Amino acid sequence: MRHFLLLLVVCFLTCSQAVALTSFPPDMLVNKTFGERYFYLDLIYEKFLPAEDSIRFFARAEEIRQLGKETRDRDLELEADLLELSFLIRNNKKDIAHCVALINKLLNIATAEKNNILLARTHAIAGDFYWGNNYEKAFEHLHAEYDIIKSMDAEQYPLKQKSLYNLGNCYWFFHDYTTTMRYMSEAYNTDAFGQNLYYTLQATNTVGLCHQHTGNLDSADYYFQRANSIAVTVGNDAWDGITSGNIGYDLYLRQQYDKALPLLQKDVELSVKRSDFGSASGSLIIIAEINLANGDIVLARQQAKQAREWVQITGEYGRLKTLYALMNKLEQQQGNTTLAKHYLDSSVMIKDSLAAKFAALQVVRTAQRGALEKEHEAAEIMQRMVTVFTSVIALIAIGLIGFSVVRLVMQFRSNGLRA
Repeated sequence: MRHFLLLLVVCFLTCSQAVALTSFPPDMLVNKTFGERYFYLDLIYEKFLPAEDSIRFFARAEEIRQLGKETRDRDLELEADLLELSFLIRNNKKDIAHCVALINKLLNIATAEKNNILLARTHAIAGDFYWGNNYEKAFEHLHAEYDIIKSMDAEQYPLKQKSLYNLGNCYWFFHDYTTTMRYMSEAYNTDAFGQNLYYTLQATNTVGLCHQHTGNLDSADYYFQRANSIAVTVGNDAWDGITSGNIGYDLYLRQQYDKALPLLQKDVELSVKRSDFGSASGSLIIIAEINLANGDIVLARQQAKQAREWVQITGEYGRLKTLYALMNKLEQQQGNTTLAKHYLDSSVMIKDSLAAKFAALQVVRTAQRGALEKEHEAAEIMQRMVTVFTSVIALIAIGLIGFSVVRLVMQFRSNGLRA
């Protein structure tokens, strides 16, 4: 109920286009836990951060900083730094040195002040910052966040489900399906904390995709149906269509075409309704494959033509691999062997191109891992040198102190003898 009331307040403020911190009662922010002020902060990060220019947004952050200082709320004061860092990363990611300096500053503050919430959130932001530029550094920060939050509940860390999903999604990107399922399973078993089951749904569907890719169709069915049930419950037509299409594809792989067709068609219709022609083309290609297998070549050709138009609209050319494989079969049925070979060669070429791109990505990640290991080794060597230097200085200081004490004692005795 408390979360629901907070959401009502946030929705009201959003609808009224509130743009000043003073539009919000300070008691929504001051001396609250992260969980207690999460909904208001989420509004700033999700609504104001993308929309405002730097002058207005940094003025907002400074107002929050001053409020934190005035009320001696250190967490609120540091929230301003997180806001500024997030804004810079979103709008000025090319200024790498500045962003890295701010990340390190916040990590050092969080470590020194033993502020685990700040430490986890900074690692999360750093993971987002490095992703795409240095995958290994991104993984390092995301795992550092995970180590901090794994024992927390959603009340303590409302971003927990989102963070688990993001970590799993990073492993999905590299086709590590076993590790993906580990973190996605943790994500869908974590309280959504007022996020309308968005990440619960996506994480559950992704586990289904992992099982589908590894050939475990019964398990894939279970998770797709579970995700579909969530989508229907929350009234999310987009995911109702996507999950229905995924179930339909499982049935297609089992050659249960009559059961697969209505589910795939549902995905096409709902995808077109929201202008998601990429998803629509994927399911339509499978529908055309089924119609071809059933002997309806004319309909299959019409559907293949429509799918090709949608792929051209979206630019999702990876889908051409399956489309050209379909076109190869259609031309073979018509006896057009030359054109059929052309489509087969094109399909193979796209498949090889995608494989080469992924292999290059793996090479980059391996190189980044090696560079990061060397960076850690250099840091350890430097730390050992500092430790040795400190020890030497300490020994010299102890020696000087000892020498001074001995000299004073000897001087005292000498003075005593003369007396």
